Amino acid sequence: MKNVPIKKLIEFRRYSERRKATFVYNLKKPKEKKERSDGGNYWVRSISALSTAFKNDDITILKERLDLLKDDYEATDRKQTKVMYQRNIDILYNFEDYDFSEIRPANNLTFLSKPTDKSIVKINGIPLQVLPNHVFTYGDGDKPSIGGIWFVVWLDGFKIGDLGIYSEAIFRYLSKHYSKEYTINPRDCLVVDALGGKNVDYEQVVNGEIPSLLGLTTDSLRKLI
Repeated sequence: MKNVPIKKLIEFRRYSERRKATFVYNLKKPKEKKERSDGGNYWVRSISALSTAFKNDDITILKERLDLLKDDYEATDRKQTKVMYQRNIDILYNFEDYDFSEIRPANNLTFLSKPTDKSIVKINGIPLQVLPNHVFTYGDGDKPSIGGIWFVVWLDGFKIGDLGIYSEAIFRYLSKHYSKEYTINPRDCLVVDALGGKNVDYEQVVNGEIPSLLGLTTDSLRKLI
C-alpha cells in the first residue's frame, strides 16, 4: 500500500462513496514514482518562508521573501504563474506582523533533524506520511519537552477538525519516535493554517474543544481496503 499524506486523508473524508472506492484502488496500485509531500511545490515560497521565520524567530525573512515574490510576479507574463505568485504573496501579507514568539517556546529551543525513514506512522494499519516543518525540544532537566509545528495550506479551506487531524498526527509521530527521551507537550503539537489564519494544537483535541478525527478516518479507510 502507498503511504498516505495527511492532506490526502483529509480529502478522503470529503469524498463520495464512489470516489472513496477509487482512492482505495489507487492506494493499492504499485508505486510508480517517488511520493511528494503535502501540497507539492505550489506553496513552497510562502510555506518555506514561514518555516524559516519561525525557526529563526525573525519576521524580516517574510519581508525579504515578499520582495522577491513581487519581483518574480512582475517578471512573468504567464497568467497561471502570476496567480501562483499572488497567492503566495497574499499568505505572506497575512503574516507580516505576526508574532512568532506567541507559538514558539523560548527556553533552550533546539531543532531536530527529521529523517525520511521516520516520516511514516501507522494508524489503524494505514501508513500515514507525517512531515511537520519542524520538530523542536526545549526546557531543562532530565527529560526536556518536545513539540512540532506544521504550516499547511489548501485552497478548498481546512475545517477546524481537519487541523485537529494534523495536530494529532504530529503527536502520534512524536510519541512513536521520542517518548522515551522527551516529554511530549500536546500544546506544542501545533498546526498553522497559512491561508485561513487558524492555529490548532493537540491539547484542544485532548480537551474536546476540537473533535478527534484521526482514528475515525483511518478506521473508515481501513474498512474499505
